[in-house]
Amino acid sequence: MKQLSICALIAAVVSVAILWLEGALQRDAGDTVTETGLVADPAADVPAAPALRHTDALIEDAWVDAARQAGSDRRTLTRASSSICYLTRVEISGIEGPEDTSSCAIEIDDFTGFWQVIATADEGGRSEIRCNARCLTWETDGEDQ
Repeated sequence: MKQLSICALIAAVVSVAILWLEGALQRDAGDTVTETGLVADPAADVPAAPALRHTDALIEDAWVDAARQAGSDRRTLTRASSSICYLTRVEISGIEGPEDTSSCAIEIDDFTGFWQVIATADEGGRSEIRCNARCLTWETDGEDQ
């Protein structure tokens, strides 16, 4: 129960932060008057704020059925240099005992530099695990998305 409360609190804080950032980026600052009495365009001096967006969930979950074969399934998400990713689905079914150990994880592939969602079912189990994720991305100068 304590872990569930902590997870809910973290999710609420992240949601409020995203909504606040989205609102801050969409606000129009308008013109301001300088000391000389001239109207200044605030956008001329301030670099453009990065546009935030979220990716769609993967069409197919990363999944492993340990009853057939244990192992890991990896799905590539998006470039890690301009994003942060989070799990949106963790579904474990068919657990028969303590030997059924399964997990979902998100990590950066050192070779490609992209986020990956990873579903893992260890040897000796019979459970099935499904994982999915989404990412919050922002535009960066000089990089393709």
